[in-house]
Amino acid sequence: MNNASDETLVQLVLKGETQLFAKIVERYEWPVYNLMYRYCRSEPEADDLTQDVFLRVYDRLSSFNRNRRFFPWLYTLAVNRANDWHRSNAAKRTNLVELHWDIPEAEVSADQEEKMLSREEVGNLYKALDELPDVTREMIMLRYQQELPVFEIADIFKASESAVKMRIARGLAKMKVFLGGGRHEGME
Repeated sequence: MNNASDETLVQLVLKGETQLFAKIVERYEWPVYNLMYRYCRSEPEADDLTQDVFLRVYDRLSSFNRNRRFFPWLYTLAVNRANDWHRSNAAKRTNLVELHWDIPEAEVSADQEEKMLSREEVGNLYKALDELPDVTREMIMLRYQQELPVFEIADIFKASESAVKMRIARGLAKMKVFLGGGRHEGME
């Protein structure tokens, strides 16, 4: 059953072989967790949100249209849950780039300094991503972190492929400006 398609697993789960739902969770736990962590920046919160997504997936499995691919459907549920969390916790959010790396200057070696610069660059990247609208940020993350093809991203967001490509291109351009590589008045 390890090589069974998602759609086959869904069909078997719906026929009563509920233990096979664990295979679905196993396949997609990491991408869903990554999405949740990007929103909440807290491991325990991301764990809870990931579990909540899979409970929702299980509860709504019967509404899955078997003529479509499973992952975009699951990821749509995950994005919706992340957006719900984002709206309800906007005031409490902790931004990754606001965290301080508390290392006394005298104790920093050359290797550590290189790593700190790398951390700073990663922090700047996250800060630039945070400045983008939620949908644009998610499209960029799906394309470059999850390596999804544009047509699947279009399916998740119910948009045309050209709209997804345009939104990603504009988002990347805004990030470039934010990171100091372009001539623009700022992020919109």
